[in-house]
Amino acid sequence: MAKSLAIQLTDELEQQLLQRANKLNISLESLVLQSLTQLVNSPNPDEFEPILPLLGTLTATVDDIGENHDRYIGSSLQQEIASVE
Repeated sequence: MAKSLAIQLTDELEQQLLQRANKLNISLESLVLQSLTQLVNSPNPDEFEPILPLLGTLTATVDDIGENHDRYIGSSLQQEIASVE
């Protein structure tokens, strides 16, 4: 049986949560429930993993980073060296 819980949010936190929920195309309630579920189901709930809230929210045009990791790092280093010279 589901229970209800009332929480008070600051206006700023509510806006931030609503923005994130809108980006994910889910309700504020779903976002809060998903976040709490992730927190209690994490391997070590006492350690907050800051990357978790970003999962599913980022997009990239590059989809071969794992395969071409060294090439991308080398290219980035070359660009950095060229900008210094």
